[in-house]
Amino acid sequence: MQERINKLESLVLGLMNQTVQDSGTQYARLAQSTPEMDSDQVTVATSETQRGVSPTPSDHGNIRIQQTVVSYVSSSHWAAVLDSITDLRTHLAQEEEFHPRLSDPHQPPTSFPKPQLLYSCPINDTLGSMISSLPPRPVVDRLISRYFNVLDIAPGIVHSSQFLREYEAFWNQPHTAPIMWVGLLFSMMCLSTQLQQALQSPAKGMSTLEQPKELPQIAKNEATVDKYKERAIQCLILGHYTKGGPYVLETLIHYFLVECFHIKDMEIGIWVLVGNIVQTAIHMGYHRDAKHFPNISPFAGEMRRRVWAMIVQLDFSISTQLGLPRLARENQINTAEPRNLYDTDFDENTVELPASRPETEVTPTLYVLAKLRLLSVGIKVADVATEPQAHSYNEILNLDRQIDEARNALPSVLRWDGLASCLNIASQMVIQRIWLEIIVQQLKIVLHRKFIEPSRLHQQYGNSRAACLQAAMRILELQRLVDEETQVDGLLYQNRWRVSSAFTNDFLLATSILCFCLKNHTNRRREQLEDDPGVEMEDADMEKVKQLLNTSKTIWSKQCDGSREARKATTALHYVLDDNGFRPEPHGSEGVLPGNFRPQRCPIFQAFRTSYHNTTFPI
Repeated sequence: MQERINKLESLVLGLMNQTVQDSGTQYARLAQSTPEMDSDQVTVATSETQRGVSPTPSDHGNIRIQQTVVSYVSSSHWAAVLDSITDLRTHLAQEEEFHPRLSDPHQPPTSFPKPQLLYSCPINDTLGSMISSLPPRPVVDRLISRYFNVLDIAPGIVHSSQFLREYEAFWNQPHTAPIMWVGLLFSMMCLSTQLQQALQSPAKGMSTLEQPKELPQIAKNEATVDKYKERAIQCLILGHYTKGGPYVLETLIHYFLVECFHIKDMEIGIWVLVGNIVQTAIHMGYHRDAKHFPNISPFAGEMRRRVWAMIVQLDFSISTQLGLPRLARENQINTAEPRNLYDTDFDENTVELPASRPETEVTPTLYVLAKLRLLSVGIKVADVATEPQAHSYNEILNLDRQIDEARNALPSVLRWDGLASCLNIASQMVIQRIWLEIIVQQLKIVLHRKFIEPSRLHQQYGNSRAACLQAAMRILELQRLVDEETQVDGLLYQNRWRVSSAFTNDFLLATSILCFCLKNHTNRRREQLEDDPGVEMEDADMEKVKQLLNTSKTIWSKQCDGSREARKATTALHYVLDDNGFRPEPHGSEGVLPGNFRPQRCPIFQAFRTSYHNTTFPI
């Protein structure tokens, strides 16, 4: 059966390559028949044939139908290319047999999938019972202090000065507080407790003897997190959150972050939760700028811009990582960017907002503004990569220039320029610089990915192939750096909890791209297609790719116990590297693989079938 499947795959790939060859022949005839055509005209001609040379058999995405699950991924997801064939492969069932789906260590086996808000939750409580369940004020004070001074996970959406005034009034008359404000308080306390839990957790790869002795305290923190999360959910339900109102979006966003704090492999419910947040925000008019409404004060208008900026980022990040369409559409939005201001620069009594501070001043919103700058281009890239209709190659090249311009327009304090330039800044900012650089490279991959294979027969797509490979290699170099510096005594160790699976998703994407290129290169060598014009990788580049993938395999192997996607990545890397005769010396960290882990010779595409679906909140 497996041999028949392999023959079928080879046949389909042959037909796809024949389509590419036919398109190339048409292009060559066109160029020969019009010798007077200048370069611009040739570009237009190649633009018109883009659909013919696209490696994707369908521009409509792919639907995967299983016994209990039906799921869709857009055509921007690289696995869609061979999805209809890989559905037939028996190795998936074998992998599930040998390695059942991993359970989340932070989620009881009998609980509902994330997010809990979408499922059952007791709602017999009242505002009074919620307040009476709060710990003593000194405990809450410490949690709120940690939230504002250490966590910094949702920059700007809660105005610190306003909240602290409301917080003091709450302790004076707790039963007069709005139920949704109490929910916001519980969600902030929950995030703060999760941070404490993360700081007490051992570093990746730490042996049992080296692990801290505070295991009873960690278990206690887990129970506390569950309690605070349940209270936040109950407040959302009691406050009828779908109707909107004060503190609703702030509480929903914090609840989203709670659900994603420890998540490693994506659950579709998180995307549904983001949809609820987007729809509630639109229902409350956050997609329209406050300056058009005289009944909204300058203070409230600026806070609405901050909240909407956060929602836009969550929408783009989660949708992209799941291979699904964004929920907020630009043609319906005119909300302006928030200003680069400290919370102390304005309050409820502000009559006119001050001008933005220079971008050399690192306010809570500067990082948000930097991400919005990249996302403004990222939205266009995602649309070009996922829309059913064809786009001209000129448009691709124009978007590539826009990505470079957006990177150059980042505030200098947030622009990545190597680790040597980061030795005198806080580790939090180092992670922000790395994350922004990864976003840039991820956009390059998504934009140019579908031109990797056509570049074998169409030299005009060589730039796309080079850009995609270079971006993937840069991301894996950053993966190695992040892994090294989040170990004990590393530069990023104290902020290791910020390295979430939002990073992991792009590391998997880069890994899959290099695996794809390496496997194709090997196949062409075996077929003795050494006369392909302009696409053979230099030996030095090939060795560099192998070394990066081997390092990546070592990193993924350390995460196999906690992530199903990491196990798929490790399996795929074993397959690709072994197939290329690459046998590096065993790395010490590979001993952390589960005892029953059996790397399988499985197709690279299916091994990464869901690798692009890893997510958590972007920080």
